[in-house]
Parts: sequence; C-alpha cells; structure tokens
Amino acid sequence: MRIGGQWVGLGLGDSGEEVRRIKAHMRGKFGYAANLADTGLYDQAMVAAVTEMQGRYRASGRLAPGTYTPGIVNVETKVVMGLVPRPPRPDCRPVLLTVCGSGVPWWIGPDADAARAVENLYRWQPVGYPATPVPMGKSIAAGKVELATQFTLHRDQVVRNGAALLGYSQGAIVATELFTEQIRPPSGALHWALPHLRKACMWGNPCREKGRVHPDAGGPPSPPNHQGVTGDLLTDTPPWWREYSHLGDLYSSCPDDESGENRTAIWQIIRNGDAVRGPNSLLRQVMELAGASRDADAISETTGMFKAMVDAMVFFGKGTKPHLNYSTAEAVAYLRS
Repeated sequence: MRIGGQWVGLGLGDSGEEVRRIKAHMRGKFGYAANLADTGLYDQAMVAAVTEMQGRYRASGRLAPGTYTPGIVNVETKVVMGLVPRPPRPDCRPVLLTVCGSGVPWWIGPDADAARAVENLYRWQPVGYPATPVPMGKSIAAGKVELATQFTLHRDQVVRNGAALLGYSQGAIVATELFTEQIRPPSGALHWALPHLRKACMWGNPCREKGRVHPDAGGPPSPPNHQGVTGDLLTDTPPWWREYSHLGDLYSSCPDDESGENRTAIWQIIRNGDAVRGPNSLLRQVMELAGASRDADAISETTGMFKAMVDAMVFFGKGTKPHLNYSTAEAVAYLRS
C-alpha cells in the first residue's frame, strides 16, 4: 500500500502469497484473528485484526509510536509479531587493525591487549602473518600483503566509520612500511584509506622517527636523540600517530651516532640473513666482518656490531626487558578518546 506516493507496507486491497502467510501466522497466534479467511486478499477483517494486534503490542511497550501505521503491516510490525527476525543493525564501529610482534600469534602482545580493551568501540581485525624472528624480511613482506588485504576487505566499513592501526615490534614495521609505501603516497594502492585512518599506536617500532615518542608507564621513554634501528625511518609522523618507545629498547631506541650505525648494520643482517646456515647466514656474515681487517678501529667496530647481534638474539629468545614491558593503558585511553 502507498500513502502519498510512498510505500508504507501491506494494507487494505493488497493481495498475494505474503498476505496469505501473514493471515496464517495471525490465526495460529492470536484468538481474535482465528476467523481470518485463508485467502491472499488483505480485506477489512484483516485490517481490524492487525489494528487490534498493533494496539496490544503498543500497550505492552513492544511497538513504539511512530514506527507503524494502524492496520498496515510494515517491517517493524512483522518483527514485533514474530513473523521475521529483526534485521541486524549496521556495525558503526571503526575498524581496528592490529599486527603482532615476532614469534607470537595475533592474540599476544600489547597490540592485542589494547584491542581487547576497546572491542566495544572498534571492530577488531587482527592480521595473521608468519611473524618470523630471523630472517624477518620475508615475514615483513607477507605481513604487508595481509594487512593490505584486510584494508581492502574492510574498505566499506573503513570509509564509512574510519580505522585505527596498532603494531608492536615487527608488526610496527609492517604497519609503518605499508603506511609509507601504499597509504600515504597519492599513487599508493591504499591511498583511499588515508583520510579515514584516524589513530595509530606503535610499541617498540624499529621504524620510529627520531624524537617522536609518547611516554607510557612501562618504562622511561626513549631520549630525544634516539630513533628506530632501521635505516628507513618514518618521516613527518602524523599528529594522530603515537609511538611508545623505552630507553634501552634495542629496536626503537637507537642512538643517532656511530654506535647506532653499528646497530643499524646488524639489524640489516637480521632482517635479510639466515640464522646460522647458508651463504648469507648471520654467523658467516659476522665472521666475515671480523676477518675483514686487522685495523684496531675496524675490529672494535665489528665487536660492537657482534654485541648488538648477541643482544638482538637474546631478545628473540626470552627478550630484553625494555622491549617487552610496554604499558597499554595510554594507548587504550587514546583509542577511547
């Protein structure tokens, strides 16, 4: 039935199998509808029975004023009378994409802990990827592919409701590199997501820009002259992008001096080399570095690089405390704000 040119629901004079089905439903459920004819015509008797039904549902508080027209069966009336289930409400939460650190599944780490704390406000979408500690290169590449896939799969909700991005350690590399390679550049495949990406939180990010740090309760923050250990750092960090980095974190708090250069060199080996076997193994590369020169300064530099490597491998085992004791309270408060 149309009123003023607008469809309002089934009403007097309409006919069809749906009308017959509604009558059968009412005859089986309401005594006052027992005499409705088994036909597909919406007749005056049906108008009276529907009006009675709607009045009773309204009196009980189950049918709200303004959601129906007396004597006409619209969607809300069908739902309340039990003829059809209520359509699911659209999910209006922003998408929260999280990328875990090395050697753990997607549900472990500060990124996952923060996501669980705000699941009522965000639609949490973790990213599954190898998270292989050594070598990291292929794992990072796989992580970027999967993160890009998740952005694409959730494009409609990201555009409609926005998105936030969380990453820890290796996961922060995945998130940062995808941002710099595909989201921020105008030519990037995911540039469409940039205006909808509202917040980001990274913990222990090896790609952290120098001096960009937000304090957290887990430990003292990285000094202003420290940066991530990679040679390819985030630049012009957006104001909505938060970096949590502790003093002493080998990966996110690297001094911008010669000792930091040593650590960056060893990082490149960790990212691209194999652990102990093969022509590009970490062990072989260190041995080559140590034997490359008998110059005292060169040997000293190699020794520093070797120590950085040993420290790094300790992290991949049981961990170094400054890289593991991050608080999520600050990020959770930011995500809720």
